Parts: sequence; structure tokens; C-alpha cells
Amino acid sequence: MDTQYKNFKSLTLKQLVYALAVGDHGNVTAAARQLNVSQPAVSSAIAALERHYGMKLFSRQPAQGVTLTPFGIKVMSEARLLCDQVQTVAALATSDAQITGEVSLYCYEAIAPNVLPRLLRRLNERLPDVTIRFVETDLEGAAGALSSGRADMAVTYDLGLSGDLQTQTLYSLQPHVICSADHRFAASSQVALADLNGEDLILLDQPLSSQYVVGLLRASSAVPVVVARVKSLELQRSLVAYGFGVALVHTLPNTSAAYGGRQTCNLPITDDLVEQQVLLACTRQSANRPVLKAIQTELIAEFANA
Repeated sequence: MDTQYKNFKSLTLKQLVYALAVGDHGNVTAAARQLNVSQPAVSSAIAALERHYGMKLFSRQPAQGVTLTPFGIKVMSEARLLCDQVQTVAALATSDAQITGEVSLYCYEAIAPNVLPRLLRRLNERLPDVTIRFVETDLEGAAGALSSGRADMAVTYDLGLSGDLQTQTLYSLQPHVICSADHRFAASSQVALADLNGEDLILLDQPLSSQYVVGLLRASSAVPVVVARVKSLELQRSLVAYGFGVALVHTLPNTSAAYGGRQTCNLPITDDLVEQQVLLACTRQSANRPVLKAIQTELIAEFANA
């Protein structure tokens, strides 16, 4: 028995927990604050782990915190699985042992208002011992968080993701054109992409999103005039409502009113377009965690009729 587990002598669960916190925060000081321990204690734990492996877990950049190395991503993935299992073992004394764990979920900000509240409510009811740390981000941020190990899972569009991820489609979206109530399109029940040729366009200022929208329009020989690039969907809708231009969007709220009370018109597109997939994505290593499997099951059930 002692020979079988001899490598454990230079590893402790506390060291792994400290390293996980650093990986999540990208900063030793922030991790120490969250753990309520001293910064030297966290630094010492990381140094001990790196001595054990003989390899760096983190790349350190002055004034920019730390990032996981490719080897560090692999170690932290296994460490999360181990911590989940330890929590399960610790709960065996209770008669109602539940799925436990802490999960970092990144969500594309355009769909977060639709996804996150529903998910959090369902998990509070079905998996009360699971802690979700969520982050709103752009498309590039979701993809980057998965590849760097900062995210355990992400809900995002099928754009910019690497091919080594495990994905599950939650629901699909068709693009719509939105315009102001007094725009000439408002009298129509639908619109073709070619009709946007020469139109003033309010574009969401995110590289992957804007490239996708512009690509759809160019494929239909439509060249609109981009009059504004904005960071948020709500500002995009408000500018449209006040007549500054039209927009091509996938996510539609349940109301046509924008800030200030002005109305927008939502018009289906007549072109035969491929639906945009909203995906639940995680690394193949993380997919083995029971807590992630449980969350995946609940997410799929929640959006089964979306």
C-alpha cells in the first residue's frame, strides 16, 4: 500500500485547491484573498507542485498575473475531478448525499439574460450543493476561457471554438432584422438580406459576431453602411428604435420596447439560412466530472422546448 501511493507524499489536497484558485482568478493575490490565506502560502503551494512535477503549471507575466501552461491545464482538469470526488467521499456519512462541486461557467453575453437566470434557478432546485461561478463574456472570451482552463464549461454560439471540445446543442436561433416602428421595413412581415443593401446598419462591435453578420450580408450581395458599432445589445436595440439604422440579430427579447419606450419591429428573414447553434461546451477532460454531467443534463432538459 505504501509503495502504491508513494507519490502522494509530495502532493496535498490543499496545494491543489490553492492552485485551482490561482487558475480561476489568474492572480495569486486574488486567489489568496478568496481563500482567506496569505499570498506566500499560495505561492509556496504552487512552488511545491511545480517541484513535484518538474514542470511549470503557470506562466508568470509582470503586472498581468498568471496563466496556466498547457501542462497546467491538464493537471488542473484532473485536480477538479479529484476535488469533486473528495467532496463526494466527505458527504457519504449523510443519508441524502448530493452531487457537489464548484463550476466556472462562461456565457456569451448576448444570450446570458435568456440562459443564466433559467439555469441558476433550475440548479438551485435540482442541484443545491453545486456552486456556479458565472462570467458574462464575448465570443472570443468564451472560447479563450475554455482553451486556457479558466472555464469548466461555456454556453456560447458555434463560432470560434476549437475542434477538441465536447459540445451539445441546447437550441437553435434564426437571425432577424430589427428596425424602428417608422422605418419602411416596418410595413412588411418579412425581409430579405438583399433588402439591406445601402441601409444604415448598427453593428455589434465584437469581432466574431460582426464578421459573421457581415459575411451573411455579403453572401447575399448586400453592402449596408455601418453607421455605429456598439458593445451591448440593448444599446443596439435603442439606436434602432430611435431610427439610426437597422440591425441583424439572433437574440430577441420578449418585448419590442427599447429603453426610452420606443418600439422596434422584428422581421423574419426570407433567405434560407443555416440556424445559429447555441452550444454547451467543455473540454473532453472536464466532461468526465460528475458535476458537469449533472449540469449538462439539467441544461438540456431546461431548453428542450426552446
